[in-house]
Amino acid sequence: MTSKLYDPMDIANYLVVLANRSGKTITNLKLQKILYFVNAKYLVDNQGMALMDEKFQRWAYGPVMYNVYSNFRDCGAGAIEETVGTFELNQDNPFESKYNPFDDDKIDSSVKSVAKAVFDSLIDVDPFKLVRFTHEESLWSSYKEQIDQRTAPEYTDDEIYKYFKDHPEKCVWKSNNE
Repeated sequence: MTSKLYDPMDIANYLVVLANRSGKTITNLKLQKILYFVNAKYLVDNQGMALMDEKFQRWAYGPVMYNVYSNFRDCGAGAIEETVGTFELNQDNPFESKYNPFDDDKIDSSVKSVAKAVFDSLIDVDPFKLVRFTHEESLWSSYKEQIDQRTAPEYTDDEIYKYFKDHPEKCVWKSNNE
């Protein structure tokens, strides 16, 4: 268990690394859903302790972490083949700004373990089946009208934790590996 809050891009990039290492294809849609279930499993395993420093938004195709979506948007519906690093802006001299490639060493081994378990369980599931799983949750379906109007509130970690704790049958990551 860790008390560090991660940038969602770190966890997403790690999922891309896992896909590359395993020779599997991961698209932005599949990445979003697996990232959501990584977050859910982490919350359940750690009694509601947050994993990431941003919240998922309720979108038409289920939960989306906007920053992650934006960073991989250029891949469209195709495979994500490379991780995305960060830029460190030098305020005094922008020409001396620095690009930092993604480094999975900054992710705690317990977090990697959760991410890998969910990845292994869900990477071969059709992305639209993953969307269907999220649509079946009251966390999404109760907000359908607001989602259509783009006024739905963000998910909270507390509601995700309580939902999956109270509905263990919805823990889709358990189907193959736990």
